[in-house]
Amino acid sequence: MSFDASIIIPVYNDEKYLKSTLAAIKRQIDKRKNIEIIIVDNGSTYDDFQWIGQSDQIKVLSETKNLNSPYSCRNRGIEIAKGDIIVLLDATCCPQNDWLEKGLNYLDTTKADIVGGNVLFDFEGKVTGAKLYDAMTNIKMEESIKKGVAKTANLFIKKSVFDKIGLFPEGIRSGADVRWTYKATSNGLKLVFCRDAIVYKPARCFKELLKKQWRVGLHQPLIWRDQGKSFSLLNALKKTIIPVSPISVLKVMRQHQKQRIRSYYISVLFTAQIVKMAMGLANIQGILKLKENA
Repeated sequence: MSFDASIIIPVYNDEKYLKSTLAAIKRQIDKRKNIEIIIVDNGSTYDDFQWIGQSDQIKVLSETKNLNSPYSCRNRGIEIAKGDIIVLLDATCCPQNDWLEKGLNYLDTTKADIVGGNVLFDFEGKVTGAKLYDAMTNIKMEESIKKGVAKTANLFIKKSVFDKIGLFPEGIRSGADVRWTYKATSNGLKLVFCRDAIVYKPARCFKELLKKQWRVGLHQPLIWRDQGKSFSLLNALKKTIIPVSPISVLKVMRQHQKQRIRSYYISVLFTAQIVKMAMGLANIQGILKLKENA
């Protein structure tokens, strides 16, 4: 059977979220047999995913060589995908009912090569400073696309793009999506934002946020190098020791235009300061690693 689109989802110990995500997708493809779903497990410790029930339309793979790398998982899915369109989705991103239709239609009508969908944050009934910071600063798809890059949490890509610029870097934990999409747009491929192709992602707690921002900071020097940007240990050190601007945090919060979140200002400010320090230290480590491997 030939498929028009292949939805590829890397997963690691995300059974709870994956069940919701798959349920939302299945509602959208029940009458569309030309859509396949490829789940790629990255060494989950407590689930064999037998509950998914493999079929011609749903496949489960395992990526065991490059553990802790969602990009290697995506590569394994792309390699066997039968669709002309590759849809990349995180296991934790639960799509809105018309997500698939909106994304595929926008890819067609705009004649784009890559479409980045909208990622909104779900606070799961509890607002915290860390969750607010996560929602206000991470996966800002529209803003990223204006700079010629995008995140793989919610992407629609013509399969021919991979033939032109290759797969994602293997064995990478974070940042390979920005590097890959920058390579695509630098080679003249068209990347656009679709506001109506919406998925909902759980906002991170403080501990998970710090782990995420450390990974981002660690891989930023690689991105800067690919983009030809200057960076130095001195600037990374400044990021670590110079306090975050209270006014800049307030401006970001005001952009969300929700009066009720103002009461979390101190908590968000504290989170921003810790994150800034952590990313500065991660930048230092990333720069030293680059110099070591040069």
